[in-house]
Amino acid sequence: MGYLGWMLHVPQGESGIHGLQLAYLAGFAAMLWLLNQARRSFWLFSLLVLPGTFCHELCHWICGHLLGGRPTHFTILPKREGRGWVLGSVGLGNLRWHNAFFIGLAPLLLLPLAYGLLLWRLGGSPRFGWAEAGMIFLLANLVFGAIPSKQDLKIAARSPIGWLLLAAALAWGWWRLTRPARQPSPTASMRR
Repeated sequence: MGYLGWMLHVPQGESGIHGLQLAYLAGFAAMLWLLNQARRSFWLFSLLVLPGTFCHELCHWICGHLLGGRPTHFTILPKREGRGWVLGSVGLGNLRWHNAFFIGLAPLLLLPLAYGLLLWRLGGSPRFGWAEAGMIFLLANLVFGAIPSKQDLKIAARSPIGWLLLAAALAWGWWRLTRPARQPSPTASMRR
């Protein structure tokens, strides 16, 4: 089984990923590219990414309720703010040091959801048609919706929990990179 097949947990033939599954992945990549190209027209882009915007803001809303952030409003209507545009927002009445990191980065939860849906579709036998085109559109929207905005990152950066988790991850990564390779035990023998 090839690396990509192992990573996606999809059945393979001798030649690797089945052509239909590869075409599905290509369609998904093409949809991500098209959504990115649509940024040139704000209104077209905001309409195309409306499902992803809804999911993004819903993640903030749900985490806000679960972590005591007291959401006050929820909107997915685009509005002009300064020189830019805001696709949606969630107001929070109790954003504190202990919940800001998790509420700010809540949309990242859409990535495992998108991955799970992709595995589910690739695990079956996708038949191209309007239903699969809709699924590819939804998957691309979930990936776009998972990207934290600048405001999300500012909110998450307020929390010392985020900085502590980042420091722990960097320390663990440094430890993994710098520890010496494990040598086989001299008493180990070849078993037949």
